[in-house]
Amino acid sequence: MAEIVAAAAAVHAPQLLSRPSYEELDKLDRSTEALAAFGRVLDETRPDAVLVVGIDHLETFWLEAVPTFTLVISEECEAAYTTFRRRKRVHTDVAVDLLKGVISRDFDLAYSQDAELGHAFLTPFEYVLGDRDIPVIPLLVNTYLPPIPSPRRCYALGRAIAEALAHRPERIAVIASGGMSHFPGTSRYMEPNYAFDRWILQETAAGRYDELLDLTPVNLDEVGESELLTWCVMLGLAGRAPGSLLSYQELSHHGHGVVQFVPAVPGADGVGAGADGHEVPRYGGHTFTQDDYVYYRFPEPKSLPLNRFLRRIITEAGFRGRFAADRPAAIAASGLGAAEREALAADGFDRLVELGAHPLLALSAWQVVKNELSRAS
Repeated sequence: MAEIVAAAAAVHAPQLLSRPSYEELDKLDRSTEALAAFGRVLDETRPDAVLVVGIDHLETFWLEAVPTFTLVISEECEAAYTTFRRRKRVHTDVAVDLLKGVISRDFDLAYSQDAELGHAFLTPFEYVLGDRDIPVIPLLVNTYLPPIPSPRRCYALGRAIAEALAHRPERIAVIASGGMSHFPGTSRYMEPNYAFDRWILQETAAGRYDELLDLTPVNLDEVGESELLTWCVMLGLAGRAPGSLLSYQELSHHGHGVVQFVPAVPGADGVGAGADGHEVPRYGGHTFTQDDYVYYRFPEPKSLPLNRFLRRIITEAGFRGRFAADRPAAIAASGLGAAEREALAADGFDRLVELGAHPLLALSAWQVVKNELSRAS
């Protein structure tokens, strides 16, 4: 039967790729070093394929379709972020078997043979896999366009995948590409919940997952942890093995975590304890209050033109270049309303989000334009 020979959860922040000068570069280095360390685990465990469970930052499917879970089944796949790109072979034989097996178990799984992946895949391709010629199986989880699946549902998908591959002879590695607490593009962008991260790491070290799996999608929205859904899929696949911390970095806007689950790391202990060595309280001391999504809401159809404009900035190099070179002209030609044009001309992205822009698009557009201007100067 297929054997899970390696499994890890890993940060994929775009700053790890672009390395802007205004970030804490030493912390970025520690994150990429931890990713590279798991890459060396692949050298030791020799997987036949790597299942990369990532997310879509509205780079792949956009708003023409929002599947909850999507398997990419093409001979090759490409992951991109601005000027950074990597292609990887896809293990189509295993991927097709996985698709058929999961659907036969009454789990509706979408698939694509023509999907360009974003930085949630590019980062592990770059820093974990690098130039290793190991085929991949990309799986996307919707974490930012409500309604999103629950942790329990994602765990169940992992179990269904494990069952679907039970008859296979391959050695499989799993990378759950998902960050810890952060609120990209929202008013809370600079307020990650590090205490909640520490609680997650503590529970992970102890192999305790029921309270994590019992969280609701709205709970995850409240603490900036929706990307943990990729971890939940991985847990369903790899079992409830304790995790060993390879790195945790507190950046001003993001908790960067890299945790190895399989194989066990000899001598690992206490990865989730607080700075003083004491037990971290449940949920890091947080009390949940939200009864609906606040930070990542359902995108209302009337906001589509603004969101489409922002996505073009992110995904079309020529359009992005023209916007960066002459913002007033690009905004004047946008066809958007006066309020949207005024928000596009302003610094930052808060007003864009207030007008209905998806926070990820607003932030990503701001980031890539800032990087474009930096390169040009």
